[in-house]
Amino acid sequence: MLTSTHWANPSPDIFRSLSPGVVHVWRVHLDRSPRQAALYRADLSEGERARAERYRLPHHQYQFISTRGILRNLIGHYVGIPPGTLGLENNLQGKPSLTEPPHPALQFNVSHTSGMALLAFTVEHAVGIDVEQVNRNVSDQDIATRYFSPQEAAYLATLSPDKRTQEFLTYWTCKEAYLKMQGIGLSGGMAQCEIALDQDGLKATVRSTHEPDRGNDCLLFRINAGQTHIGALSVGCPSVEVLFWDWKD
Repeated sequence: MLTSTHWANPSPDIFRSLSPGVVHVWRVHLDRSPRQAALYRADLSEGERARAERYRLPHHQYQFISTRGILRNLIGHYVGIPPGTLGLENNLQGKPSLTEPPHPALQFNVSHTSGMALLAFTVEHAVGIDVEQVNRNVSDQDIATRYFSPQEAAYLATLSPDKRTQEFLTYWTCKEAYLKMQGIGLSGGMAQCEIALDQDGLKATVRSTHEPDRGNDCLLFRINAGQTHIGALSVGCPSVEVLFWDWKD
């Protein structure tokens, strides 16, 4: 288990504390029922509602609607605009950005999985975030051999099955957060970045296998999201303070 991440209850004025030297990370415990989704459906655009309908299972629809609605509510607090009037669009890799009202300084990213969403907000700096469920069944060694660097795959092969799954998910979340920060997503190639973990804390470092100097200008944080989830945050700056908040409906 990672060193504890301190999740705090936010005060009403915390939205004003976001600055170029501060990152806000929000944790959302997602409800699997329609109750939570009903709170946020009205704030979504027609395109977002259509995207929700493409999920085959109802609880997947509810979690997408809640995540997207909470993202809109948080952005609305930061920019002072009602959430239903915001214009959001995704790039080809799925990274969202704010198009209306124009606010180029505000950067954000979001990730959700079964039971939880993590959302990150910065000013001026690119940001990426990922969250995964720790008790999921994954073919960790096969995936690592195909998609991680040879050095990472070889290291994971030396671990016991339980330890290997935990380390695999740590690598995965760090890589995905880093690639999402760059705006290229998993298509950018997980083998093109190697992760070095700080075994005594929550930080990590990243090195590009093709451009050795790339990655030195960003920060990578491992996130203890609770007993059932693990996450990672990547920020495109050399120094920043990260504040962790729990979202309450």
